Amino acid sequence: MRMAILAVLVALVVHPPNAAAQADFYGEGNRLYQEGDFAGALEAYESILDAGFESGDLHFNTGNAYFKLGDLGRAILNYERARRLLPADEGVLANLELARTLTVDDVEALPRFWLLSAWDWWIALLPKRLLLLFVALSYLGGMAGVVALIMRRGTSVALWGGRMALVGGVLTFVLGVNLLVRELGLSRAEEAVVLVAEVPVRSAPSEDGDLTVFTVHEGTKVRIDRRSGEWAEVVLEDGNVGWLKLDAVETI
Repeated sequence: MRMAILAVLVALVVHPPNAAAQADFYGEGNRLYQEGDFAGALEAYESILDAGFESGDLHFNTGNAYFKLGDLGRAILNYERARRLLPADEGVLANLELARTLTVDDVEALPRFWLLSAWDWWIALLPKRLLLLFVALSYLGGMAGVVALIMRRGTSVALWGGRMALVGGVLTFVLGVNLLVRELGLSRAEEAVVLVAEVPVRSAPSEDGDLTVFTVHEGTKVRIDRRSGEWAEVVLEDGNVGWLKLDAVETI
């Protein structure tokens, strides 16, 4: 909760009146949720998201409101969005796991190649704000080393400056790549959550019911591999593949 309020308050620097209003909406949403008015709380949270503000805590609270209102699909959708922003948060992970146990589809995920798992672990290792701080410190340290190397050439200070420049440059590059990959979403497949009670998955993008290969239900997560008009080819976590209507899902 504190992080969500902080995210909104930080935006005050850029959009002072609007961000202040969103902070009020967030506090009002939390108050309504505590009083059991989950529909009112949801309206407050959604108004913040519609204004373009988001945080892991805000998505988490939105998911909780949807869960209380019995909308399992949108609860899971927001928990998944919260997990992307707070990958190690125990509350987010616990609530997501609880919600997924209530879905109709019992999808057993295939084991992932260890290198892909290691890559995902590395990308999500540091919270975004901490990663930004480390990138900035590494860059400043590297530049300080370069200055020392140039200004104090031939002295022991220059020697240590060279080492600082090397370490700072390497860290800036490694952490900067992490940040760039995360910001551009290069390490993330396009995933979505089913929001309708039931949708047929077909072997081709067609309305022909004879092409139905299986059915998925509300709350099931799918990976979107490609699109064709109003259809999407999706892959389930157990490896099953097929086509479904795009309006049955919403991307995470």
